[in-house]
Amino acid sequence: MEETPYLAHREHLIERYGYLPLLGSSNPDYLRRLLSIARLRKFQAGEVIAIEGEYDHWAYILLDGEVSILKGDRELARLETPGDTFGEQVLIDLRPRSATMEAVSETLCLAIDGALVGRMPRPERDAFNAIFFQLLAEALSARLRDANETLIRLQEALEDCQGEA
Repeated sequence: MEETPYLAHREHLIERYGYLPLLGSSNPDYLRRLLSIARLRKFQAGEVIAIEGEYDHWAYILLDGEVSILKGDRELARLETPGDTFGEQVLIDLRPRSATMEAVSETLCLAIDGALVGRMPRPERDAFNAIFFQLLAEALSARLRDANETLIRLQEALEDCQGEA
């Protein structure tokens, strides 16, 4: 993995990636604060980003490349759209990873250091969290809608199989 220092004072990145959903805030203070607790990380194809069962405090926004989300040896999802988030559950529930994340191709991510959020002064942290968790809720809601559609299709396929038996 290649990694930059924290991205404080790199406002040009706001212009470059500000259109992405989790960065899509019109609040420049939020975006500057987010960059101050984030790093750019580049992973090579096949490189493990995080391991199921282990704990770390990093959440990721995909900027370029492709990431496989694995439970055991089964692929649960493949992320390839800039702005896709992964590993964000650790910022919500502070529990070990529920899946392994692996770069499928050379992959560039914005890595958000959740440990630094907890070190912000309370008013600043509360303001940051209000925006961050709203944007995160929107991303998770879209993911849940997709999961619900998949569940319905699987239930219908199961019913079709049971009807043929």
